Amino acid sequence: MQTNTYISTIRQLIAEGKLPQAIDVLRTHLAGDERLNEALQQSGRFQYIRKQIRLGIVRYEDATLTQNQISFGLLDLLSEIEQEGKTPLPPKVAHDLITEDSPWPDNLKQELEKFGPVGKKPTSIFQHYGWLIEEFLRKMETPAGRERSLRRLSFMAEAFQNSLRYLCFIQMAQILKKDDVPSHPVLQEYLDMNEQEQANFDYLNLLLVCTELLSGKTPFIAEIGNIVAELSDTESDLYGTIIFLFTYRDKLLKNAIAEDEKLDGLLDEYLTALVFWLCRLAFLYEYRLVSIKDINLKYRLGMDRFFVHHYGELHGIYSSEDFDYADFPIKDLYTYNHSVLLFRGSDMRECLKNIHDESTYISLSPLVIDQSVFAPKETQTPEVYYYIGQSQRQYHFAQYKNELAFGEVGEIPSNKTLSVGAKNIKQPKLNELYEQMELVFSPFVGVGGSGTNKLLK
Repeated sequence: MQTNTYISTIRQLIAEGKLPQAIDVLRTHLAGDERLNEALQQSGRFQYIRKQIRLGIVRYEDATLTQNQISFGLLDLLSEIEQEGKTPLPPKVAHDLITEDSPWPDNLKQELEKFGPVGKKPTSIFQHYGWLIEEFLRKMETPAGRERSLRRLSFMAEAFQNSLRYLCFIQMAQILKKDDVPSHPVLQEYLDMNEQEQANFDYLNLLLVCTELLSGKTPFIAEIGNIVAELSDTESDLYGTIIFLFTYRDKLLKNAIAEDEKLDGLLDEYLTALVFWLCRLAFLYEYRLVSIKDINLKYRLGMDRFFVHHYGELHGIYSSEDFDYADFPIKDLYTYNHSVLLFRGSDMRECLKNIHDESTYISLSPLVIDQSVFAPKETQTPEVYYYIGQSQRQYHFAQYKNELAFGEVGEIPSNKTLSVGAKNIKQPKLNELYEQMELVFSPFVGVGGSGTNKLLK
């Protein structure tokens, strides 16, 4: 059977819900191919979930989510096979190829201006995406980032990875705070992973699962659900672009991309794909990441109570010379202390005035933290870290600036990590963070938490 024929057959079987038959056909045609292991893994997962259904261990709704995720993984693999020897970037996206000489930040500016005014400088444009994404866009504009090298590709790959990570944090934050949202093995896999696995973690899959888990709920950002819905169309330009970005980041990690004459073309294609993706995320303009460093009560007998919020906005470039946390007093109300919050709105003082409406903000902590609020010495600039896994009763975080250790690069000295245990001798304030993580994670994880595992009910 020709490649195009058997791929069409498998896609048709998946569309008809006949996963066992689809997997059997794929295994037959991948004999001797290194990707056979991936097909076998999907087959094993499918058999496992069927067994769980028979034993009554997993609910039908949760099993359906897993089967949908397996179908998506198979379709990814088919796309990879189908695109061998071709340019994987969708033709409509590749038609407007962005080269190194193109003023690519202006493409982002044009989309962002649909939501409000945007500055002319690249840094003024990038800041509307928030620190997790912004930092790697900024690195792309540095002398090292402009070089036609694998390091430039790594900056672009991490801008993409951090954008997925950011969307996942937004979705997961809504799941972790609710008691009535069903969990999922992929969510457990993320919360239970160790830090060595985080570079290869499939955030795209996590995003699909978390968004599905929130179905029927009022989402904090509706546009994320729209993007996920579009990704279900394997013929869409968005789907093809995401698979392209995802695939070449994976190849970079596996040292499967050579620094030869073909790299120039790949760099242009990857930049084109990244800009196409980030233009779809322009809605982030309407949201602001903020670190609430401290909340102090201002109250005297016979006077109104005011809660003074000491906060720092996590966008733009700060230095210790020109940045300071701001104060804003709020009568009788307060937000989450020592937390990184995401507000709907671009004027923080107006956002804080409206905290009586809890639907206008969510806490991304403890998935995202400001390490400076736990530091033994007062620090002036926020130090954002994000969750990357756990091991030996410790939770691990990576600094948002950390670069990708790709190929044979090895450990990068400038990368910083943070470990949080039950007792933190050098930073006692982290003890409270550990207690928070135990409380929040325990219903969802199998190793780090001490509570009942909802996933195995």
